[in-house]
Amino acid sequence: MTTVPNDNPDSSPGAGSTQWIQALRKGDRVTEGTYLVESSNFKQTRNQKYFIQMNLRDKTGSIRAIRWDADQAIYNSFSIDDFVLVNGRVEEFQNNRQLIVDSITRLDPQDILYEDFLPVSERGKDEMLEELQSVVHSMGDENLKSLLESFLGDQDLLFALSHCPAGKSLHHAYIGGLLEHTLSLCELARGIAGRYQKLNLDLLLAGCILHDIGKCRELSFRKNFSYTDEGQLIGHIGIGLLMVKEKADSIPGFPEDLLLQLQHIIASHHGLLEYGALKRPMTPEAIAFHYMDNLDSKMATLDSIEDNLNGERPGADKGDGQWSDYKPHLERKIFFPGDRKAGDRKTEDGKS
Repeated sequence: MTTVPNDNPDSSPGAGSTQWIQALRKGDRVTEGTYLVESSNFKQTRNQKYFIQMNLRDKTGSIRAIRWDADQAIYNSFSIDDFVLVNGRVEEFQNNRQLIVDSITRLDPQDILYEDFLPVSERGKDEMLEELQSVVHSMGDENLKSLLESFLGDQDLLFALSHCPAGKSLHHAYIGGLLEHTLSLCELARGIAGRYQKLNLDLLLAGCILHDIGKCRELSFRKNFSYTDEGQLIGHIGIGLLMVKEKADSIPGFPEDLLLQLQHIIASHHGLLEYGALKRPMTPEAIAFHYMDNLDSKMATLDSIEDNLNGERPGADKGDGQWSDYKPHLERKIFFPGDRKAGDRKTEDGKS
């Protein structure tokens, strides 16, 4: 789940901006709004008129934007990942908000607060890093602990781990999302290993921390969430396997069979080959981990869909539930019944 501005929801994102994207509604005017360009395409209508189709973003979300009656000069005046000053109005197209741009001007990024343009975890970075250190410190397997400590001792990697999203768009797609996903999995691992006591908890925890470590190099998260060249050509699973092997080789006497089991969790955690796994899970820990990872990512995806649904459709009767539109990656629409805030749900005996 992502944050909106902490101090004042109506305060301006960055110098010059007047409205957060999450707050925009049909009929609103946007006056000198500052946004980040996620995508931009120069297109032509059937009447041979040119227009620019864009996606603009701030930390609260993104919105489709159209600049009608455009020409090549306007299109060339800004690029993807540029910050722009926008004037326009909000309309609705196919039940989605759409910003009709009257004017758009590229800004010098020098004075821009980048944190205003990408979604951020609700959890504090320092708090999450302290929890991660505690997880590693609690481990009894000295080989796995040494391996993880070698990762956490790499300051560049630690910065990436604490800022990287877990995904570009589907789950935990916000600054700090990868670390939040990692810690959520560690909590799941402890619960599952407590129930199925033959599982190796330390190996599961190492898998939680390292299964997506390659995303630190697969994803770019400085101004926009996008894939690096290494990410597109190799992917986070391949990158992660190389990173783990390199660190393990630097530890004298690291057991080869333990490394192989950990690498198998990384290689197989997507479950099926058609979903990107290099192998299907074939050890108890790898099978358990795949289902943990799938559950956590799916629940985070549902949270994101529900948050967006509530934000896109203010005033809906939540007591009657809400339907999302069709989600191709889930192959279904999603129904959110009633008031689902955790603090408001009660058990049969009236307790929370």
